[in-house]
Amino acid sequence: MVVEPTVLPFPGEIILTLAGWLLVNNNYDLFYVSTIATIGTLIGCLIEYYISRKFGLRLISKFGKYFFITEKDIKRTESYFLRYGYYFLFITRFIPLFPKPLTSIIAGIYKMNIYKYSLITFAASFPANLIYIYVGNKLGKNYENIAVYIDPVKLPLLIIIFILILFYFVIKFYKLKK
Repeated sequence: MVVEPTVLPFPGEIILTLAGWLLVNNNYDLFYVSTIATIGTLIGCLIEYYISRKFGLRLISKFGKYFFITEKDIKRTESYFLRYGYYFLFITRFIPLFPKPLTSIIAGIYKMNIYKYSLITFAASFPANLIYIYVGNKLGKNYENIAVYIDPVKLPLLIIIFILILFYFVIKFYKLKK
């Protein structure tokens, strides 16, 4: 989970749901696994926070395009951060597939208090991680019942998801070329 909140394309939501699924036959407590996942998330966020604090927008201007982060994305996130402050940071940790690195980058650039940043990141990430792990666990326990409904549409659904992801990256790449 250390990699999930960074700019690297790592789908933490999917990994956590899979982790919950894998816990079906194990004796690990969901809270324990969520705590470990949240500590990993916090470590990843702190790494990004410190890199952004040290190098700021220079690094984003130079390398952001390789991770599909544009200055426009930073400016938009920055305006929300300046308007809502800590609330924005807290809420964005709950939104699935929201680019969480943007909030870490902005918090680092504006040199947000590291203790408040860490506390907010942990407090917001823990319930979100717990929800993903819980959902994965419930899906795993009820797989036989769910499979009856999903199997007929599994392949078309996977193809549609693949096309949407491909379309997303093509659009992002096209915008970066402009």
